[in-house]
Amino acid sequence: MARHQASTAIPYDARLHALSPAHLFRDSEPKHDHLLMARLNLKLQNQFGDDFCVQCHAGSQLHRIPRSTLLSLAQCYADVFNESWGEDWTLDSALREINNCINCDPAYLPIMTILFKEDRVIGFSWAYMLSAEALTPGSAPFSNSKVKRHESVEVARYWMDTVSRKSRLISIRELGVIKEYRNDKAPYLTLPIFEMASAQDCNVAFFRTKLSSKAFKWSLGVGFVPLQLFLVDELLLMRGNVRYATQLLYGTFDSKIKRTVQLEIIGNIKRYMCD
Repeated sequence: MARHQASTAIPYDARLHALSPAHLFRDSEPKHDHLLMARLNLKLQNQFGDDFCVQCHAGSQLHRIPRSTLLSLAQCYADVFNESWGEDWTLDSALREINNCINCDPAYLPIMTILFKEDRVIGFSWAYMLSAEALTPGSAPFSNSKVKRHESVEVARYWMDTVSRKSRLISIRELGVIKEYRNDKAPYLTLPIFEMASAQDCNVAFFRTKLSSKAFKWSLGVGFVPLQLFLVDELLLMRGNVRYATQLLYGTFDSKIKRTVQLEIIGNIKRYMCD
C-alpha cells in the first residue's frame, strides 16, 4: 500500500534554542517544510513508484516514531552495515544504537530521515546539528565508537575554530540503503537534513566514513573533502559545504541540467581520486 503522508522536514523544537545560550539556532517555517517533503515524495514516487515514501523527524518528534517503524529501521540498519561493512549487528544491538541517536547529548539536535517501501524501512540517514562549542573531548557527534573519536573531534574543532571560524555544524552520522534499493536514493535521505541546516544558517557539514564504503564516493561527489585519514579501520573524516551539496542534489532531479550536474559530481570524485 502506498504511503502519502510525510513528516515535516524541519519542525520547531525547543531544543533548537537550547543548543547555546545565544540561541544559535532559530525557528524555521513549517509551511515550507511540509512543501519540501511533499515535493520530495512526489519526485520519489514518480521515479520509483507509489509504494515509496520518505519521512523526516527532528528533536522531540523522534520519540513519537512508532515502535513498529523503529524495529523495521533496526533491521534495515543491521542489514546495511552487515552486508556493506562486514559487521555483526543484531536487531537488538541496532535498536540500541538507534535509541542512542534519539536520546542523544542534549547539546545536539537529532534529525532522522527514513525511507520506506510500503511499510518496510529500506533506507535511513540521521544527523546532529550542534554548535562548535559542543565539540568537546567527551562528545560523540560522529560515532558512538571510541575508535579515533577523540581525534575526530579535535580535527573538526580545529577546522571550525581556526580555519573557517564558523560557529555551527551538522554531522551526518549515518547514511544507508538496502543494497537492492540503493540506486539514486541518497538525495531523498540527505536533502531534508541539508535543508534544515540551511534554514539555521549552518553551512558546514561533517561526515565520518570508511574508504571502502559506498558513502565515501557519494560524499566526494557532492563536494565533501577529506580532512583526516585514520589508519585504524581506514576511517576518514570529511567536511562539506551544505549549500553546494544541496545545489548538486537538487540538480540531479532537474532534467534540464541533470547531465551537467552528473558530470560535475563525477568530476569531484575524479579530482580527489586523482583520476
